[in-house]
Amino acid sequence: MSQKNLFTKSALAVAVAIVSSQAYSAGFQLNEFSSSGLGRAYSGEGAVADNAGSASRNPATIMMFDRPSFSGGAVFVDPDVNISGTSPSGRSTDADNIAPTAWVPNLHFVAPINEQFGWGASVTSNYGLATEFNNDYTAGSMGGKTDLTTLNLNLSGAYRLNNNWSFGLGFDAVYAKAKIERYAGDLPQLIAGNPSSPLTPAQRRAIGSLPGDTQIAHLKGDEWGYGWNAGILYEIDKDNRYGFTYRSEIKIDFDGDYKSNLPSAYNPLLSNFGLPAGTNGQTVPGSLTLNLPEMWELSGYNKVAPQWAIHYSLTYTSWSQFQELKATGNNGQTLFYKDESFKDAYRIALGTTYFMDKNWTFRTGIAFDDSPVPADNRSISIPDQDRFWISAGTTYAFNDDASVDLGVSYMHGQHVEINEGPYTFQSEGKAWLYGMNFNYAF
Repeated sequence: MSQKNLFTKSALAVAVAIVSSQAYSAGFQLNEFSSSGLGRAYSGEGAVADNAGSASRNPATIMMFDRPSFSGGAVFVDPDVNISGTSPSGRSTDADNIAPTAWVPNLHFVAPINEQFGWGASVTSNYGLATEFNNDYTAGSMGGKTDLTTLNLNLSGAYRLNNNWSFGLGFDAVYAKAKIERYAGDLPQLIAGNPSSPLTPAQRRAIGSLPGDTQIAHLKGDEWGYGWNAGILYEIDKDNRYGFTYRSEIKIDFDGDYKSNLPSAYNPLLSNFGLPAGTNGQTVPGSLTLNLPEMWELSGYNKVAPQWAIHYSLTYTSWSQFQELKATGNNGQTLFYKDESFKDAYRIALGTTYFMDKNWTFRTGIAFDDSPVPADNRSISIPDQDRFWISAGTTYAFNDDASVDLGVSYMHGQHVEINEGPYTFQSEGKAWLYGMNFNYAF
C-alpha cells in the first residue's frame, strides 16, 4: 500500500470516526402511542385511563377497566427540518426537509380477570429517528442517511389492593434496526486544500479528485433488547387520581455489519490517532451497545367540574446513561469511538378535557420537551433541540362500546447552531402530527 493511498484513506477515515457514530447522537424518544394522548400533548398519561392505550404507559391503569377493551391506530408525523450554512469551500450546505414523513402505529388490549387482577398487551414504538440527505450533499460526511426503527412488545399485569391503590408490572421486548450511510461531500477537497496538511502535490490531487457521492461509511444491524416497566395508581375518588410510572433501561447489543476502506495492515498505526479500524473494503462483523434510557413519570387527573377535567405530567428521562458510543470487532478491537455525554432531560405537559355530551369529548394540551443533547454534541444527522407542543383532539362515541379518537399536534423547535467537523450549520425544525385510533369495549 502506497503512502498516497494510505493518507487518502486515513483522511476519509477521520470522517467515519466522527460521523458514523452520530446514529444515536440526539434525543430519539417517541411519545406517539395513542391519538387521544396526542390531542392533549400526552399530559396525564399515567392517570387518565380513557382507553386501552393508557396501560402501555402505566400498567396499573388496567384496573380502571371493567371489561376487555381494544384500541388500535396510528400517528402520522410530518416534519419540516431545514439546514442552512456555507462550507469552508464556499459551497452551500443548505438542505430542506431532511426528515422524512413517518407512520407510528399502535395496538393495545386490556382485560380484567376479576375485581383484583387484570392483564394487558400492547405493540408500540418508543424510539425512532430518520434523516436523509442527497448522496452528493456538500457535507455528506456529516449527513448521509440515518435510520433507527424500534418495535416494543409489552405484556403487563395489574393488581388492585383496595379502592385507592392499584399496582402494575410489565415486560418489554424491543426490536431495534439501525442503518447509517455517509458520503464524502466536499471533505476530500477541504483536506487537499488545507495548506498546513503534510500532503505532497500528488497526494493532494489524489484525495481532491474523489467524487462527492463516494460512500465512506456503511453500517447496519438489528437486535432484540429486554426491559420492564411498573406503575402505581392512587385514586382519591372516581374524579381524582394520580399515577407514578417507571420504565427501565433497555440495553441493545447490536451485532451487525461494518465496512471500512482502510487497510487492516495499518490498524496499529491508525488506532494511535483514534481512527477506525480498516477492513480492506470488506464487510466484517461488528458489535455496538446502545443503552435506551430509563424513565420516570408523575401524572395527575382531576375532574374539576361536571364537564371539565385537567391533567398534567412531569417526565424525567435518564439520558445521562448514554455517555459514549463504541463499536468493536470480533477480536475486541475498537472500530470507532465517540464521547456523547448526554444529559438528563425532562418533559412537562398540561392539558384539559371537555365532556360535551355522551357522544363528544374534546381535549387540548401544551408541553415542553427539554433536549438531552448538549450544544457541543449537536449533529445534523439529528439536529435535536428544545421543543414546544400545542395539541387538540376529540373523541366521538358511536355507542357505549365503540369510539374513535382524533388528535393533532404542532411541535416547534428552537433555532440552533451546529458545529460539526469543519462545518457550521443553522437548523430550525417543526412538525405536524396527526393521529386516529379506534376503540372498542367487549
